[in-house]
Amino acid sequence: MRLGLLLRRRWPPYAKWLGTVFATLPGAAPVVDGLAAALGPGEWAVREPGLVRALETVAGWTNDVALAPAVDPAARPFHGRPFLVLDAGRFVEVLRAAITDPQLRDRPPIGAVDQYVDSVDVLTHPDRARRVAAAVVRPPGAA
Repeated sequence: MRLGLLLRRRWPPYAKWLGTVFATLPGAAPVVDGLAAALGPGEWAVREPGLVRALETVAGWTNDVALAPAVDPAARPFHGRPFLVLDAGRFVEVLRAAITDPQLRDRPPIGAVDQYVDSVDVLTHPDRARRVAAAVVRPPGAA
């Protein structure tokens, strides 16, 4: 949902409202329906098509923003196992390759601080958020 909001250029709200706001995005219905099916009753094989539908829809949105060459959004088998996955690393590769600033492209792919911290006490104080982000990008003792 957070990726979908980013792709639709909407700031993710407080976690409590994430799904509500996501559901209002243009084209979100297949994702919402797919996630509901994935979280519904039944064995994994009954629920998997819903998750696949949600993943493929958001993968299509990634292609729609045209930041990099399009990637086939279809899910694929996970090695020899019976599960379908998006194999999102394919998207990461083309998106990172499309970054023209080498300093930005060479940064570790860890995301923004609000993707791994959910503390109001950190996120509402820029100095704290910067310290957390710096510690993740450059752990203590690293050169």
